[in-house]
Amino acid sequence: MNETLSYALGRVPQMFGGPDALSQLPALVDASGAKTVALIADMAVQQNGFLDRLRAVLPDIHTFVVAGGEPTCSEVNRAAEFARALTTPLILGVGGGSALDIAKQVAAVICAPEGIEHYLLCANPFLGRAPLITVPTTSGTGAEVTRTCVVSDDAGRKLWTWGEELLPDAVLLDPQVTASMPPFVTAATGLDALVHAIEAATSRRSNEVARASALHAVRLIREALPSAVRDGSNLHARQQMQEAALLAGIAIDNCGTGMAHCIGHALGTLYHLPHGVAVTVALEAAMPWNVEEVEAYRQVAAAFGCSVEALPAALSAFLDDTLLNEAVRRAPEAELQPAEIAATMRLPENLPMRSNNARQSSETDDLKLAQQTAERWWARRGVPIHG
Repeated sequence: MNETLSYALGRVPQMFGGPDALSQLPALVDASGAKTVALIADMAVQQNGFLDRLRAVLPDIHTFVVAGGEPTCSEVNRAAEFARALTTPLILGVGGGSALDIAKQVAAVICAPEGIEHYLLCANPFLGRAPLITVPTTSGTGAEVTRTCVVSDDAGRKLWTWGEELLPDAVLLDPQVTASMPPFVTAATGLDALVHAIEAATSRRSNEVARASALHAVRLIREALPSAVRDGSNLHARQQMQEAALLAGIAIDNCGTGMAHCIGHALGTLYHLPHGVAVTVALEAAMPWNVEEVEAYRQVAAAFGCSVEALPAALSAFLDDTLLNEAVRRAPEAELQPAEIAATMRLPENLPMRSNNARQSSETDDLKLAQQTAERWWARRGVPIHG
């Protein structure tokens, strides 16, 4: 590929990593000019003792605990009302990708009277943002460094918001907070980061600068994820996974995602399947079709230590080694219907991902990919393949 491309890269937040990252919080809050701190956290933060660590650093935080699962418009709006009641708040998002997406949207929504529905699919621009700091407790979504959030409306459609206002001011990466994640959560979130990295590196919007972070994320995940799954107390592997998720987040923020996310979002809308396992199974199902666009996947295959032709099999073997089957079996029961998956893939909210894929699909391809995704899902659940 010898073509010359034009591209632009988004800015990134200030970042602090390592076991002492939380010590930066008081100075960051002081510098923000905020008078109060609104903590938006998931239940895991409350249950694993990390909330006590936060309160030791910031004694006067006001806490809103989100329910868990995929973010909804109703929950974003409830959290926004909580934050609006505080005086000049800084929003501190702590948790997995869902909690961070809620916190990011709250920070923007509270600057105007409308609810988050007003901003879905970029229907209207955000009018500002409160100071915002994120502390990811999983290593997967990269939400701490992206300008995009996922949120479901009252009809259950998996939608998104986007804006410069959704990018945090600072990110703290503390590997200790991820050490209590159970193996199947470590696997599901880490594989989400792998899908981000592979899709960003191969997308039609990819460029050499952003691709470099994606490819290094692939290398880090190959090295660290099996270790983190086997031994959650391995802080070196945990820190590598935090860095990989962040790098992959930077990559998708600049390059976008592709077919696996198009399929995965359809699965989320239709069956409310967890995002990480949905996009991972979708990537595995689509990979033999994807790699026919050979040049786009050559560097990914090299980062994976194999040829392009061997990439589908190498990916499947890696997924076997990182407990994907267990993560899939823990997902809700769902009777996947390829025709409705394919139709949902072509809805307006999913078209940006579909059109950004390196290999472009026809409606016939969409149906075939949906069928292959359903077959891989059933196989990884240990269910006989239908049809």
